[in-house]
Amino acid sequence: MKKYIYLAASALVFFAFSSCNDELNQLPLSQGTIENFYATPGDFVQARNATYSVAFHGMGTYGYANRVLNLSEVRSDNLLATTLASRDWEGINSFYTSISSNTYVKEAYISNYNAINKANQLLEKIAEKGDQIFTNPADRAAMTAEARFLRAFCYFDLIRWFGRVPLMERTMTATEAAKIKRTPVADVYKLIISDLEQAIPDLLPAYDAANFGRVTKYGAKALLGLVYMTRSSPTNGIDGATLGLNEWDKAYQQLNDIKTSGLYKFGTDYEAIFKVEGNANLENVLTIPYTQSLPLAVGGNFMVELGYEPYFASVNLSAQGALEAKPISAGFLNLFAATDKRKIFGIATSYTVATGTYKGSYTLPVFKKYIDQARYGNGREDWGVDFMVTRYTDVLMLMAECTLHGGGGSQADVDAIVNQVRTRAGVPADALNITLDQLFTERRKEFFSEGTRWFDLIRSGKAVAIMNAWKAAEDTEGKIRTIENNSLLYPIPLSEMLAVPGLYDQNPGYD
Repeated sequence: MKKYIYLAASALVFFAFSSCNDELNQLPLSQGTIENFYATPGDFVQARNATYSVAFHGMGTYGYANRVLNLSEVRSDNLLATTLASRDWEGINSFYTSISSNTYVKEAYISNYNAINKANQLLEKIAEKGDQIFTNPADRAAMTAEARFLRAFCYFDLIRWFGRVPLMERTMTATEAAKIKRTPVADVYKLIISDLEQAIPDLLPAYDAANFGRVTKYGAKALLGLVYMTRSSPTNGIDGATLGLNEWDKAYQQLNDIKTSGLYKFGTDYEAIFKVEGNANLENVLTIPYTQSLPLAVGGNFMVELGYEPYFASVNLSAQGALEAKPISAGFLNLFAATDKRKIFGIATSYTVATGTYKGSYTLPVFKKYIDQARYGNGREDWGVDFMVTRYTDVLMLMAECTLHGGGGSQADVDAIVNQVRTRAGVPADALNITLDQLFTERRKEFFSEGTRWFDLIRSGKAVAIMNAWKAAEDTEGKIRTIENNSLLYPIPLSEMLAVPGLYDQNPGYD
């Protein structure tokens, strides 16, 4: 049985702290505090757990993992995900300009601000009552650090999707929030970096099994390293999260601290990375845990986002709601050698359903990396498969990226990392003088269906050219719009634009 410290309380705390419908209608306008709640250490623990729950698991069964699979993976050249039946993901892969009311775009905005509000409230209550409540100063410091990390995590997620967003560093009334315009990305970064720099010294380097899922010092360093890398990357001609600041050395330092900690290990079995859970999996740097078949716990359904009903049926699973496939693009599939263990484990290229609605044989290629029947619980929203936000292989390959930008390390280090990855995949370890373009191709094969590809494209500075080349090669039916620089950001949700008319300007290129 998996046990995670913040999952057991999350369902009860969620309803104790907020009305889902009210928050969905009002965010990013902050909610008022509950003055009589923060009276015991247990109250503060529940508040921390609720903040984790919304930041990682969202407002229900749709959480961060679902979000990055839809808004990053589906948006990318890994998939040709044009819908025939007006699904919720319509327009994401097709680059429509009319997606400001899209369910997934709205969720990314609303859930993050829900979590930010909870983090702000928790930080304020710790400052107000912490000396009275916490007998151990280290407990207070650790809780403050976790709240700061979660706030930084959500703001970074927001600026990567939307660019400028309203910056709210404290709880606010609706009237106060209604006066906050979109804040320059550079100013949002100041809070993100400040929060992480203050959090890291007070976060523990590791937790026991019962506390697995709480952020560690090195999980925060992984996020800070990626923050510096994103700030360093080419601006792509948009007012987004990339600022061209050339801070690759700062990023390399944070990532190298993870490597030299000795707490993580490059797994030699690719399949095991996605099968072994908890502290036993030394690839886990920053992980969002899920568990199945337990009362008051949180089961996931993110594997459904890239799945396909006939494949689920072929492995004897019940209906998952994945009625229409998001097919893998031919160009991506052709990158793999036939013997590549990543393809063999993570991609279904042929499958058969013996009986029932989907009886037949299929050759439509779909991702299956996270579909583990052994961790299927009571229905399609009760999978117990953890989602790795950052795994150790990612840390090493991000270090290699920094090296190729002059941030530290050597070309020999880059080649060694790539050869290590290739060896595990069962393909020739013949990397020599790897370039940035080649490294991004290696990342594409290593991290498919993990939600990283869109962000990799943006960091490369070549997203528009690569995506238009993908469109020319794959879009034989002409369903996909020409990709422009403006396409690299999502629109501010229409509901937010209309809440206080004239307060926000829309990202260019959207209706």
